[in-house]
Amino acid sequence: MCSNHVLVSCSLALRWTVSDPQSVERISSELQAGVPTLADASGRASGSMTMGGLVLRIGLLGPLQVLHNGVQVTPSAPKVRQVLALLALRANDTVPHHQLVEELWEERPPTSAATTLQTYIYQLRKLPGLGHQSPVGPGRDVPALLTTPGGYRLSLPSSCTDVKEFDELVIRARRAMEEGAITEGAEALHRALAVWRGPVLADLSMGPVVGIDILRLTEKRYEVLEERIDADLVLGRHHRLTSELSALAADHPTREGLHAKLMLALHRAGRRSEALEVFQRLRRVLADELGIEPGADIQRLHQQVLAGDRALDPPRPTGSPGSRRGVPAPRRPRAPEAATPPASVLPPDVPLIGRSDEVDLAVGLLTEEPEGGFGEESGGPRCVAVVGPPGVGVTAFGVHVAHRLRTAFPDGRFHVSFGDPDDPLGVDDVLASLLGAAGFRPSGLPAERAERARLFRSWTAGRRVLIVVDEVTTARQITDLLPAEAGSALLVTGHHRLHDTRFTARMELRPLGTRQALELIRQALGRERLHTDPIGLRELLDLCGGLPGPLLGAGALLALRPHWTMRQLIDWMSRMCSEPAVVRRHQPWRCVARCCSALHPRLRDVLARLAGEDGFVTVEQAAVLLETGIEEAGELLEELVECFLVDADISTDPTTSWFFQYRVPPLVRMVFRSSRDPVAARV
Repeated sequence: MCSNHVLVSCSLALRWTVSDPQSVERISSELQAGVPTLADASGRASGSMTMGGLVLRIGLLGPLQVLHNGVQVTPSAPKVRQVLALLALRANDTVPHHQLVEELWEERPPTSAATTLQTYIYQLRKLPGLGHQSPVGPGRDVPALLTTPGGYRLSLPSSCTDVKEFDELVIRARRAMEEGAITEGAEALHRALAVWRGPVLADLSMGPVVGIDILRLTEKRYEVLEERIDADLVLGRHHRLTSELSALAADHPTREGLHAKLMLALHRAGRRSEALEVFQRLRRVLADELGIEPGADIQRLHQQVLAGDRALDPPRPTGSPGSRRGVPAPRRPRAPEAATPPASVLPPDVPLIGRSDEVDLAVGLLTEEPEGGFGEESGGPRCVAVVGPPGVGVTAFGVHVAHRLRTAFPDGRFHVSFGDPDDPLGVDDVLASLLGAAGFRPSGLPAERAERARLFRSWTAGRRVLIVVDEVTTARQITDLLPAEAGSALLVTGHHRLHDTRFTARMELRPLGTRQALELIRQALGRERLHTDPIGLRELLDLCGGLPGPLLGAGALLALRPHWTMRQLIDWMSRMCSEPAVVRRHQPWRCVARCCSALHPRLRDVLARLAGEDGFVTVEQAAVLLETGIEEAGELLEELVECFLVDADISTDPTTSWFFQYRVPPLVRMVFRSSRDPVAARV
């Protein structure tokens, strides 16, 4: 790193200045003298990775830079650069496919997104040091750029990126200051800030996912900068801080913390009148721009400056001059803190057919202002449940609504899921996912579920966030996921009818009508193919029952197998649905099979027995099939109605003692009909 690239001050607005010449000269001389930062005893370059004689360095804290053996090998293609930046920012963690797609194309990915992404990965693997056989450590011949289930992972030692170098120096500095070695801690903070070459990825065309990390790193740099200023104030360096703090305060005219530090530095430098003018200037700006008064802390400092309070004098060291031990360390909060500013973590949006009215209704239910506004007195958050049969598209619906609400929830929109209904995640795991998306480090999360819930509610207080929770099977699961205040909202989706007093509204997605179902198939196959097999088309529409998931899955299979007719597809489905591997792999059954597999064995047996009946059955007929009493048969059927696996209608049979008649939907019948043993138990 050249000395003329050393930068020791910045503003959150990304104005880069060198306002402390003494610090620059000192750090430059250290570098020229060979003082190590993260270099090892052999003199290896700071922040680089030696790999069997090869050196790889990825720079993110400034313009994107990739060096191999000191030679610039940075890719030039914009989207390849975006992929590399995101993988490097999340080094050693898997980046899911959907986040890479969202980063590259935001809400409008092309149909070839997956193939195009693979091409970008291939181009990255051709870079020196990132290929399949690139060693990433002594004696370890494993790929640096790995394909993992669900995404890609850039596997790199921590010394390979400047972000990790920055983080390790900050950790070292904080440890030193906690031990009372303020001078060593301050110097480590100076070196950490000197790692930065400019604004994060300054020359990158960023998307929403990388944008989140850029905000996080920029905010962390600002936090470290404030810690370094606090340490310098403790060490009596107030004279050299006044010019730097003046520039930062000018860049951030409403940041009270910076103005307080400037007032303290000026007061200690004997410039009390200027310190008082800083307060008056801040007061005018806050009144003019925000209509508020300065906070209690800086008002108290103002009174101390007016009174010439000796408590503001620099602390006197009680330890040795070299270490400055005994000087109180600058205070840092001990409670877990979010490292990432509120952001949006959503799967990619998909267009919906025939749902415009339902989408508008959901948007209104989630954004309608309660009486009295969104203040503390307006009650709890809005909580809307959207449920429907498996395959109706509640997951896609929830994601689409969340994308529509970008401006209504400026502090973040998050999507989490309880996962496979057959093996759902626990609430504590879902809370960990939410807190991780909000920026909390996994290592800093409380172990107890109640403490995680308390931390989550504390984080949402004062914010306007939307939480989308998918695959909810019982209202008890949402108890610890409700945001703290009315300005936020919870959108719950699932395949079980839900009831709870905390729901402010409930919606039920119905299957598509015939015209809408035809449009969905037409988009997959084209208009001409629809007319080649009208009888098969009618049978396919009846089988799928207007459910978008099975319709899309059937359309995809027909598109992949253009030599098939629709009737041939239906015959194949009826034969192959007894094969668990096929059911798991293909969409026409997968959504139904997952919900069936989560049922209690007794309910799976009920479905298997009823699957042999084509039409509606009365409760008396069901009791005979189930070999049980009428009352128990009725209760079992109603439980299946609650999870949308049995349809109910008003009974037309005058001889029945029950009000309703019941029918197993065609696709569920197909899954169970191939065997008297419940197929879902094996999928």
